Amino acid sequence: MSKKTDKQVRDATRNAGGSTLTKINRNAGLSKFFVVMQKVLNLQVNSFQNLKASQLKAYVEHLKNEGLTYRSIQNQLAHIRQALRAVNRDHFAGSQDISNAAMGVAGASRDGTHRPLTELQYKAVVAATRVDKPGAAACMTLQRELGLRAREAIQCVESLGAWEKALIGEMQCQILHGTKGGRGRWTGPVDISRALAAVRDAIAISHAQGGYLIVSKNLQSAARAYGRACEKVGMKAEHASHSLRCMYAQDRFVQHLERLGSRNEALAATSLDLGHGDGRGTYIAQVYLKNSPQLSCG
Repeated sequence: MSKKTDKQVRDATRNAGGSTLTKINRNAGLSKFFVVMQKVLNLQVNSFQNLKASQLKAYVEHLKNEGLTYRSIQNQLAHIRQALRAVNRDHFAGSQDISNAAMGVAGASRDGTHRPLTELQYKAVVAATRVDKPGAAACMTLQRELGLRAREAIQCVESLGAWEKALIGEMQCQILHGTKGGRGRWTGPVDISRALAAVRDAIAISHAQGGYLIVSKNLQSAARAYGRACEKVGMKAEHASHSLRCMYAQDRFVQHLERLGSRNEALAATSLDLGHGDGRGTYIAQVYLKNSPQLSCG
């Protein structure tokens, strides 16, 4: 990739905004786009200023042949449209010529692909991980008890003391580090005694490991190391670490439903716990509570 093209990718990544993880994914997606266009499809596209709909269509067909889901391809197209807007091609970015329908990837479902573990499965994977990766096991437990994202669990060490105090006082925990878009939130535990035990365990492990749960040279390496630890015990695909958030979400939804008596209110409260805002109830139902029998209640 030429220096000019690389600069376009970096500029588009920066100008489009979003969370750190979104920017990383966007940068990777746009870089892949140019590599595929030039080296695989032999289409000499080196800027977004001269990109044509027919060329983008060829790229989408390549992604389909690679086996990417429609949802993944839609995300790639969204990154490219953002890059087009960054070079003042707003009209083309919003045209029907490069819509999802025109590219043949319309109608992808947003239903969740992760399935919650059973309690027996959960206890088994934590026990197996704890043998040689106690920090990863602690992250798993925190994800399950407080509904943390993987990166929130990896980066939570500075907050553990505050969480311990909050749980002792039967209060919610404030999530500040590793959050999506840097948006902090308050979240409540499913079970205070279990959450407190998980936090205290994480404190002990982090002290023993020099202030880290996942010891690595940087955050990216730590995320990869945690992913490998999860995969080693079978936590991948539909049962990747995000499935622990699904376990938490289903239990919290039941608690909120019993407390509030309204399905919609319970979904809104669960959405807040997960850091998605109170207006994402439908999304929470699709992604975290899919096939949950409690959804028919209230």
